[in-house]
Amino acid sequence: MMERGPIHVLVVDDSEFFAEMTADTLATEHGFETFARTSAQEGIEFLEDEQVDCIVSDYEMPERNGLKFLEAVRETLGEETPFVLLTGRGDEEVASEAIASGVDDYFLKLEVVEDEEYGRLAKRIRSVVSENRAQQKYELLVSTSPDGIAHVASDGTILTANPALAADVGSAREAVIGSTLPELFGDVGEERLATGRAVINDTEPERTEDVFEGKHFHNIFVPVDFDSDRDTFQLISRDITQRKERERELQRQNERLETFASVISHDLRNPLEVARGSAQLLAEECRDRDALDRMNRALARMDRLIDDVLTLARQGEAAHQPDAVELERVAEEAWANVKTGAARIEIGDGGTIEADPSRLQELLENLFSNAVCHGGDDVTVQVATNSNGFSVEDDGPGIPNERREEVFELGYSTADDGTGIGLSIVKQIASAHEWGVDIADGDDSGTRFVFSDVTFIE
Repeated sequence: MMERGPIHVLVVDDSEFFAEMTADTLATEHGFETFARTSAQEGIEFLEDEQVDCIVSDYEMPERNGLKFLEAVRETLGEETPFVLLTGRGDEEVASEAIASGVDDYFLKLEVVEDEEYGRLAKRIRSVVSENRAQQKYELLVSTSPDGIAHVASDGTILTANPALAADVGSAREAVIGSTLPELFGDVGEERLATGRAVINDTEPERTEDVFEGKHFHNIFVPVDFDSDRDTFQLISRDITQRKERERELQRQNERLETFASVISHDLRNPLEVARGSAQLLAEECRDRDALDRMNRALARMDRLIDDVLTLARQGEAAHQPDAVELERVAEEAWANVKTGAARIEIGDGGTIEADPSRLQELLENLFSNAVCHGGDDVTVQVATNSNGFSVEDDGPGIPNERREEVFELGYSTADDGTGIGLSIVKQIASAHEWGVDIADGDDSGTRFVFSDVTFIE
């Protein structure tokens, strides 16, 4: 295929004077690279060694006229090179024969020479070359596409098909062309043909999914109107079997997570409640208050651990449903749900962002709990926005640089009663929103969690 660049034109005319003049004019005045030959045979011999973007040929030449020359070019070289015919006869018979032979255009030679209409000829050459280059690119794209692509008539006959579609039925491309969709795909082909006919009638594209020989396909049907002789449509069929398998695996994983969460909820909470009730009974008789406090703290930590594990397990199945959310309001609700003691929160004008409301609140609750856990009851937490997202900052002890990647790991905690799950949940929720999350130093030696790539809504 010719690369983009100067347009190469072969001029063939039995008049050496006219051939040279036409070639020189197209080269000097219109920027083409041109070659002149004085017979159809010389033209064919030239094309056996060289490639051109367009051929300009005289019609009336001895031994072989212009249309016979065109026929020989296509038979010998098998190329669809744009072909412009120059003729001294303006009768309808020549015009009809030229069109039937597939020339891209034809001009009266005397009009081109005497009226100096080389500009019109040059403009047409550029046009047909541009169209041909675009067609070559399209054909290359179709032939190398991993998607099955076919041009199909309304009766189901496949007019053209690429190798990928032929591979779907385990056949050669040449054997597929001329067959019908039902012949190749059976009942699936019948369904595809019915959809294609509906697309032709409605003049609107359609998408479907089907299964052929154990493989899942996503199909696009597009009406095609460039063939005026018959109604046709284009079929683009993509193998989505791997995607379907991943979806099934995710579904199985979610079912296992739900089972796991149910076991935790039922089989751990019940004995925990029994232990808590027993602790209350013991408190009435036990004089060792320190032992009771340790027991209650352990039971409370077990309760938090169950909550965090349930939350983490269900992150995989939670639907991410973004909506317009007021950051300030969600932050206030999250703060109200956390045991913060005497800790304080400062919330700026957060604006409205695109987020899943419940998961955003969960993210903030975990950050607030983390701040209070490590900063104590006198910690101050700030929620603020920036040009690319928002941040949650505290004035607690901070996180050393070398530990800032570790804190998001499951089970990592520096607090004696921490579960090591809260910040892992924060990371998962941010990833589900496709937000970035980084840790920086706070203004008052604390920690700032910075969330980026957040979409703001005006």
